[in-house]
Amino acid sequence: MKLKFTILSLLFIASVIKAQTSNDKNTYQEIVAQTDEIFDRLVEVRRDLHVHPEISKQEKKTSQKIANYLKNIGLEVKTNIGGYGVVGILKGGKQGKKIAWRADMDAIKTTEPDVVSFPSKNKGVRHICGHDVHTTIALGLATILARQKHNLKGTVYFIFQPAEETFTGAKDMIKNGLFEIIQPDEIYGLHIGPEKSGVISYKANELFAYQKTLKATFKPTRNEKELASFMNTLLKGFDRNPIKGTPWETIHNISDPEKGIANKETIYKDYFFRSGAKFYKAQNTLVYTASFFETDRENMLSIPLKIKQQIVQSKFKDLLISVAYLPDNSGTPINNPKLTEIAKQTIEGFYNKEMLQPLYGQVPYFGEDFIYYQQKVPGVFFFLGGSNKEKGIKSMPHTPNFAVDENTIKYGVQSFSMFILKRVNNTI
Repeated sequence: MKLKFTILSLLFIASVIKAQTSNDKNTYQEIVAQTDEIFDRLVEVRRDLHVHPEISKQEKKTSQKIANYLKNIGLEVKTNIGGYGVVGILKGGKQGKKIAWRADMDAIKTTEPDVVSFPSKNKGVRHICGHDVHTTIALGLATILARQKHNLKGTVYFIFQPAEETFTGAKDMIKNGLFEIIQPDEIYGLHIGPEKSGVISYKANELFAYQKTLKATFKPTRNEKELASFMNTLLKGFDRNPIKGTPWETIHNISDPEKGIANKETIYKDYFFRSGAKFYKAQNTLVYTASFFETDRENMLSIPLKIKQQIVQSKFKDLLISVAYLPDNSGTPINNPKLTEIAKQTIEGFYNKEMLQPLYGQVPYFGEDFIYYQQKVPGVFFFLGGSNKEKGIKSMPHTPNFAVDENTIKYGVQSFSMFILKRVNNTI
């Protein structure tokens, strides 16, 4: 009797899973069709943002456009959070999770000419980091999930953040009460990357390398050259699998099939290397600064103390005034391992598995203030490829010829609408 009950229970569970899988496929196909329907409108939105870019802390018109869009699709809207920050709130009809999605919206000052047929009209300002695409994808997510409200149990928050490029926007929004306005259980976001359009890349824990600048201050001495050489030698002692080449030479190797971040043998997995050093006089002192990249957090935290210990054991000990890191505008998202695995399993359940790519290394030369949200709420930050080799489109952020295949918008909206819907309805 007990065996019969167990078999019936297993058969029931299997039937529920089968029905759920069938429902998911139907829902995803519906989302794909809805995304196709609004795609041309989203391209218009993206191009408008690209033609009228605004730099950090000046995103007034951009935020107004976002707020109006969200209101027009029926969302509750909060504005002027931490500057020009905007939050759209979409509430489902039943009890469920509260999921946040963040998109940044500021552009960059650059004198490089635009490479698209709809160039920026704001002289010296361009979207060469993809924030216009990030914002458009988030507006697309809001549109699709508003249409899926009948399937939505919980609440979705759409955070449109200013001033990411200055590394102040997230902190400003949080300081101005973001998490008093919203109470998410999880938070997600993405950045355009150099991979093929539509490729979703993910990684647990640190996504980027830590970027730091060490500052050591000394009393004046006649042995300036010897002191500078001594400090260079100390920093060289931390070198570990140093990556050779200038930042721009190295950055183009990120998507290399043999040594890029998506390869198990990547050169970006475990390294320390310096990117520059200076020795100069300042206010009757001698100052030594050295910038570097480090993949290991514990090593990064220990370097100032180790440097100080070696100086006080040297002949320069009486000259030392202080050793510390300079304040910086850099940081790495640290993806929650459990949620990263859940995201991977969820997305591969409906998305083309060949377009889902694990990362094995940590990216140098970038920072992301998404980390400040993750310090409050667990979450995952993804890369979404935007390149198209056949069209000559290369979506490496912050490069002069940066551009994005606009089909990337469609891929982002389709995949992450379904993912958010699954997460907001999952109470586990």
